[in-house]
Amino acid sequence: MRLLTRTTLNLLSISLFVYLFGVIAFYYSLRLQVDQNVNQEMLRRKGTLLRQMQEAHNSSAQKPGRNEIVVITPVEKPTLHDNYRDTLLFDKEENRYHLYRQLGFTETINDQSYEIRIFKSLEETDTLIIQIIATMTGLVILLIITLLIVNRYSSRLVWGAFYDTLDKVNSYDLNSHEDFSLQESDIQEFTDLNNVLHKMTDRIRDDYFNLKEYTENASHEIQTPLAIIHSKLELLLQSGELNEKQYKALADAYEASVRLAKYNKTLILLAKIENKQFPEEREVVLSEIADNLLESLEDLIRARELQVERYFAAGVKVKMNPYLAEMLVVNLVKNAIRHNVRGGKLILEVTNRNLRISNTGSAGALDGAELFKRFHTSSKSPESLGLGLAIVSKICLLYHFEIHYNYQEGLHCMQVDFKGREKG
Repeated sequence: MRLLTRTTLNLLSISLFVYLFGVIAFYYSLRLQVDQNVNQEMLRRKGTLLRQMQEAHNSSAQKPGRNEIVVITPVEKPTLHDNYRDTLLFDKEENRYHLYRQLGFTETINDQSYEIRIFKSLEETDTLIIQIIATMTGLVILLIITLLIVNRYSSRLVWGAFYDTLDKVNSYDLNSHEDFSLQESDIQEFTDLNNVLHKMTDRIRDDYFNLKEYTENASHEIQTPLAIIHSKLELLLQSGELNEKQYKALADAYEASVRLAKYNKTLILLAKIENKQFPEEREVVLSEIADNLLESLEDLIRARELQVERYFAAGVKVKMNPYLAEMLVVNLVKNAIRHNVRGGKLILEVTNRNLRISNTGSAGALDGAELFKRFHTSSKSPESLGLGLAIVSKICLLYHFEIHYNYQEGLHCMQVDFKGREKG
């Protein structure tokens, strides 16, 4: 949920909460004021009524008007003291009850006690209260809506610089060599944020280019001594002047130098992928890459007596760097061949949605969480560096692909889903 939405909802919730209790308090306050006014009016009416009774000695029910009812009842002795309360009286003409305010008291006139009740209708006052509250409700709702609209509009203006900063941070690419410029703001907090981001990106850019330069230099400088070591060891191995022990030691050193050269080349490739140093993208046909690869590996496949099955949908294209597309297919296919069994199956499938490579294997299901970690290998083969699937994982991460491993019907399956990518 966006901050602006959360702020608006909080404001609306608080406003409705305050309004609810405000309406309740206002209603009871208004009712109290109305009751006090009616009480005063009935008290004046009491004085007038007593004067009329003393003059006319009338002791019957009187009905001065619809809004007022007076009931006078002779009693033997006074028992009722002045009291005010609300009550309901049934109207036979309208066949319903009406709300009245009642004043009850006892008065003695010419040695005769009378119990007198004055009823004052509250229907008009209640209607007036409801109208007042309805009018206030409409005004408050209009006020809240206006405040929300104004708050949302003003908040968008205020937070515009923040969202601009967020977009630029999200789209910033170190390899683009573009200046990291942020929108200026007259709000101090956003200005402080921009200053911090400028300092942080400057440090990141410097560290990135220093690391990139170090990686490139290390790659270049390491390759030269490795090549020299490699060639010298080859010469020594071919000299024919070594005993068996010396030959074995040199052979081990030679294999280690070859392995080290592969490690160096592969780790540099991983660093380049992580640093997004393959910006070129175009539509590549994965089935063509797979066909060319299988043709080049034909001798190895024949030597291991593998049964190759291909299921390629026509014209499937994926937009990515051609070199990385080849590396993706090469590592998956070589991994399937390396961990296969003699006479086993190698199945390649390409659809509009995914690339799937399956192979038989001597082992059962593998740990899918460990497979794509660096230097993890389930094979004892000296040719396996444990980096092939790590490269595949990094390529998938770069292009927002999803890679899955599963084991079913005796087959180890690697599946790359082209989720969210442009496909043909």
